[in-house]
Amino acid sequence: MNTRIFSASVIGVMLALSFGIASADTALSVTCVGTSASSSIMWTATPVGGIAPYALLWGNGATSSSQTLSYAPGTYTMSIQATDASSTVATSTCSSTVAIAAPTISSFTANPAAITIGQSSLLSWTVGNASSTSVSGVGVVAGTSVTVSPTTTSTYTLSAVNPSGTTTATATITVSATTSGGTGIAQQIQALLQQIRALQLQIAQLIASQFHPGTGTTTPPVIPPGQFGKAICIKVYRDLTLGDRGDDVKSIQQLLNEDPSLGFNLSPTGFFGPVTAKALIRFQIKNGIASSSDGRVGPLTRGFFERRCGKGLENGAGPQSTTTSKWLEDRKHERGERPERDD
Repeated sequence: MNTRIFSASVIGVMLALSFGIASADTALSVTCVGTSASSSIMWTATPVGGIAPYALLWGNGATSSSQTLSYAPGTYTMSIQATDASSTVATSTCSSTVAIAAPTISSFTANPAAITIGQSSLLSWTVGNASSTSVSGVGVVAGTSVTVSPTTTSTYTLSAVNPSGTTTATATITVSATTSGGTGIAQQIQALLQQIRALQLQIAQLIASQFHPGTGTTTPPVIPPGQFGKAICIKVYRDLTLGDRGDDVKSIQQLLNEDPSLGFNLSPTGFFGPVTAKALIRFQIKNGIASSSDGRVGPLTRGFFERRCGKGLENGAGPQSTTTSKWLEDRKHERGERPERDD
């Protein structure tokens, strides 16, 4: 504000008058700042120079000098316009970034936490806001659990990672020497056999995850003998795989049809298609045929049926129903036909 003094003569009297004239000392400008929090940004504007009072207008239509808005993680830009008493306009923009929250680990446990050599333990966890997860000694993991078989007391570190950083947690499994059974070489052999069985189980879980992603790696249950009635004994005299036909395939499909959890909901046709293969994998895993859970009937699966038959649970087709010369002759003609859908 500048003050000016004027003088004038009025009827012989000299009067001195003073009054202020508003003028801008500096040009009008405006700045803005965005202050970010975990899920919001506070935008603040500051006009400088010009002639007060000022009118503010944000890019979103707000007119206050500051405002707080909610945002998802990312970088955002806001514009601000200031107008002073002389209608002079100044504009500016500012930006701010809302960072991704760090990963969280709610729990990381080992069950059981104490084992003997040759036994296994299940590492389980609950993780939030992570782009990848890994376990020391295992590597990158998916799902919410993994089975391990340490031979010495071990501490496992779970790492949850995203662009904002890494969060870790630990779980310890105490391993003690076996207190029963053989000693020396016999004890070492037993421990190795236990580790082989654990590896076979992990392989079966990986195969099953191809058909049920996201279910984790928990240990599959074993079907008690007799759950399928007598149909769990099937006479199969050859290996079976995709594309095969025959009464033996139909017998297996009838068996799979008895358990809805296996996912085989088609009428038995005698044609070995993808649906049959997927249901057979689930059957093999349920019955502990872990090293053979590849969706085909091989020596291990046929051996499983033979052992069930040896317990008097027979309900399968005899050799003439699956491997007769007539079936072998007709096979060539059947391959030229369009198979019944099993996909």
